[in-house]
Amino acid sequence: MKIGMVTSCYKPVVNGVTHMVSLYKRELEALGHEVYVFTLGQPDPAGEDTNVIRSPAIPFKDGYYMSLRYSREAQKLMYQMDILHCHHLIMSVELAHRYANCPVIYTNHTRYDLYATSKVSLPQPAADALMRQIWPEFSDFADVVITPSASVRQVMLDFGVRRPIEVIENGIDLVPFRNPIAPKTKTELGIPETAVLAIYIGRLAPEKNLFTLLKQMAAARDIVPNLHLALGGHGELEEALHRYAAELNITDAVHFLGSLHYKEMPNYLSAADFFVTASTTEVHPLTVIEAMACGLPVAAAAAPGIIDTVISGESGFLANDPEAGLAAAIVGLALDEKRRHQMGQCAKVTSERYDIKNTVQRTLALYEKLQGTRPDLSRKKRHGRWLRQEEKWMPILDQLTHILRSDKTGTAPLSLKWFSSLDENGDAGQKIEDLDSRL
Repeated sequence: MKIGMVTSCYKPVVNGVTHMVSLYKRELEALGHEVYVFTLGQPDPAGEDTNVIRSPAIPFKDGYYMSLRYSREAQKLMYQMDILHCHHLIMSVELAHRYANCPVIYTNHTRYDLYATSKVSLPQPAADALMRQIWPEFSDFADVVITPSASVRQVMLDFGVRRPIEVIENGIDLVPFRNPIAPKTKTELGIPETAVLAIYIGRLAPEKNLFTLLKQMAAARDIVPNLHLALGGHGELEEALHRYAAELNITDAVHFLGSLHYKEMPNYLSAADFFVTASTTEVHPLTVIEAMACGLPVAAAAAPGIIDTVISGESGFLANDPEAGLAAAIVGLALDEKRRHQMGQCAKVTSERYDIKNTVQRTLALYEKLQGTRPDLSRKKRHGRWLRQEEKWMPILDQLTHILRSDKTGTAPLSLKWFSSLDENGDAGQKIEDLDSRL
């Protein structure tokens, strides 16, 4: 099967989506499928993966690009795919719809309703109103929507998404997290071995609610003085977080690890006693699953995505209100070493559900189902720019065909003879594309 992964960003950008696309590409290729990545911008300076098709675009920020179209090469190759699987709402699923001749799937990786308020000064009611328009409209470009959790499926239904929604969890490669190559110690991180260490790994960005995390850590340290926090990752808030830690008088207990290569993450997670996050914008956080695979219980906000992964009281503690209650979840894990260990074992068992080999098989089953049913062929507006313009072009083509057939001399130009079989084989789409490219 020829499978196209359509994403608005790819390596060297480091985030859950680029990792997910790379991991699925690897696993699907191992099963014998031909996988392409369609994206924007410049090649990865560290070396490009095979079959990565990049279209020219305007640099935006931090490795992200913007463009209103794909290159001719990308368009023609996308038209040959058996499945197009999109991973962003903007600059992904609409482009796939525009150039596809196959079923289109869209996986929703982001709580856009909450993400919007963290990036711009937009009140939540206004963001919700905006997403009630955007989410359904852009999701309609796909034939099927995938959400990585049942709770996020409900969120999308509440926002008016109309397409069929399948729940398929994001997967991870469990092996590196079960067997870290070079596990770190607290001493190596500059932390006393007697400390209780909480760890967060992810972007240091507004949508991750990190100021709340530091504030709740400060409150928890009033009860657990030997509590420390390690922050792995980089982002726009790093300097501000340093300053805020100083304001809270917890500078000596907050350790910034910097940007971590993905291969190093299991080693750093091994040094911690539990994982912590205050984010409420996740749909199915990979870092939480990875921490659980390492045997770490989780203290987190009881938000969609997380509540599908962490069972409060069994594999961690969840706070309904992270602004006020996350400290209690942190203290609950920090004070009881025996229970923390039991929860860590439960978390490790739970993580088996997210083995990449299982989730890829479920995704592949959906691909095969769509190949068999071809819902794209029964759409009111078919995929493919050229197919959707048939109505526009056919009167002109009919006239040209009529001229050709009335030419009894047989000396019609080649460009007109080219049209003579349009209404005989019914394959107007590709010929319309070729015509459009010449005009």
